[in-house]
Amino acid sequence: MHASRRMKIGLVVGEFPKLSETFVLQQITGLIDLGHDVTVFALRNTGESVQHRAVTEYRLRERARYLEVRGWRDVLRGFRRGARAVLAHPSALRYPTALKQRVVHGAQGRFDVLYCHFGHVAEHARQLREVGLFSGPLVAVFHGYDVTVWPSEVKGDALAPLFRDAALLLPISRFWRDKLLQMGADPGKVEVRRMGVDTRALQFRPRSWESTQPVQLVSVGRLVEKKGIAFAVRAVARAQRMLDCEIHYHIVGDGPLREQLAGVARAEGIAKQVTFHGARRSDEVAALLEPMHILLAPSVTAENGDMEGIPVVLMEAMAQGLPVLSTEHSGIPELIQHGHSGYLVTERDADALAEALVSMVRNPAEWLRLTTNARSTIETEFDTQRLTRELAERFSKLSVAR
Repeated sequence: MHASRRMKIGLVVGEFPKLSETFVLQQITGLIDLGHDVTVFALRNTGESVQHRAVTEYRLRERARYLEVRGWRDVLRGFRRGARAVLAHPSALRYPTALKQRVVHGAQGRFDVLYCHFGHVAEHARQLREVGLFSGPLVAVFHGYDVTVWPSEVKGDALAPLFRDAALLLPISRFWRDKLLQMGADPGKVEVRRMGVDTRALQFRPRSWESTQPVQLVSVGRLVEKKGIAFAVRAVARAQRMLDCEIHYHIVGDGPLREQLAGVARAEGIAKQVTFHGARRSDEVAALLEPMHILLAPSVTAENGDMEGIPVVLMEAMAQGLPVLSTEHSGIPELIQHGHSGYLVTERDADALAEALVSMVRNPAEWLRLTTNARSTIETEFDTQRLTRELAERFSKLSVAR
């Protein structure tokens, strides 16, 4: 099979469609645009009211099948009795009829590639393949949570079966590649495969700022601990005391820490300068970024060990000409070269964030150099069109090797 040949791809995710996982949607639509037959299998339906417009434009819900994992261990006890016995279990009653038919009749359950986002999702797919629900080489993408938190929560060596049975293990950064190798992954199976952004849809516009204007800052992401937004709020308050101009801080996204973060803003005395915009579609995020001056992505390692991969919002901001300030966290230094395409400080250091922010505001003449370099980085290393073509070519070689 050559790259130009049409492949049948089973793409497996935890939740679908998930607004915060634009990289998944871009890969799905990119593979479809290349002519491949993509079926999406999800462990859960997000039920989110706000949806990415690609879900409608590409009619992705029609491609989605949901694999509810309630009673999963009981279902898997039917291994030796085959797929029919597994599907007869009460916990499997929620599987769509179309999926049951695919399993029972077998032919439509065969894929050229079973491509899974996140290691714990790939482990579910591995077990489903073991009982005969699917066939095809298994490919697992590792983003962060699946290398840190999930393995520590599961008894025994959680990743060992996946390391053994997967055809490819694709960490999204060199940082995660090294972690997988330390955990015992076969070096011959491990390849770094970046996530990216659509540079065609993100137009570069140089930013400028006059001292008579308020500085418009923005952070985008789920309001969870690893995003480090509390440190950004404190940094903004400290920077405000060092600057003569006013700062407005925009927080785009929602999550369990929203009220806590609002409390931090009140305690720091900047509640009126902080706006919570809630969850937004990617096109709405792009519009919100347009008038901004600087993007803050103060990522940290959470108390439970959870870490970022390489935040897509940083790629989007860099593609659009927005100066970026982030932290030396996970794979972020593989995206941002400090002083060349943005600025990085030590994570969990509000003072360092504040000092870097003040320096950026006081030196707007540096922004064009930084953002031009940043755009070049995105175009050469993180363009989703090129990355998806390369992924499809890799799938094709994997299918031929079967």
